[in-house]
Amino acid sequence: MNPAATEHTPALLLDHVTCAFASREKSGERYTAVRDTTLAVGSGEFVSVVGPTGCGKSTLLNVAAGLLQPSSGNVRVQGAPLSGINRRAGYMFQAESLMPWRNARDNVLAGLQFAGVPEVEARRRADEWLSRVGLTGFEMRYPHELSGGMRKRVALAQMLILDPEIMLMDEPFSALDVQTRQLMENELLELWSADRKSVMFITHDLEEAIALSDRVIV
Repeated sequence: MNPAATEHTPALLLDHVTCAFASREKSGERYTAVRDTTLAVGSGEFVSVVGPTGCGKSTLLNVAAGLLQPSSGNVRVQGAPLSGINRRAGYMFQAESLMPWRNARDNVLAGLQFAGVPEVEARRRADEWLSRVGLTGFEMRYPHELSGGMRKRVALAQMLILDPEIMLMDEPFSALDVQTRQLMENELLELWSADRKSVMFITHDLEEAIALSDRVIV
């Protein structure tokens, strides 16, 4: 492969993607959530997708994650066609996704356990990531014992511990108060600056998108 071509290959490419679904209200009818959309995220680039509720932003993210197959168009990851789940991506959801029966440490290391990483190593890495997101001393706390901002920090560590090449983030801070959201945005930027992952960030807040991103798509 031509090294120059590789250098300019997007980390993530959604190419002429359309997603249509059967209508729940009217039998036999279909509605289009996303129509002929092309979107690229470069290596190390932070791209925000902004739009009102219901415009198809989360649908695009699910397509990028391999959780949803487009009706037409295709997805490429580092130049290769995506088939099935996007194993190079980590996903941070808008809704609470922590397991309530696991403490902070055990939530963070869950992905490593599923990957077969030895327990001692998994715990060491989980504690390291909890420290990086400012939660040293809270390793044994359960989700109900943590504030909303702390739970988001745990979810962020849970994603990053797997070292994904691409971070897919679906309005992760929308439920937080303004002050906590700004703190989380600053933490995210600090972590991103250290590792320069490729990021596709969904938001309905244009100010948030401008503050965080290299590029904003509306």
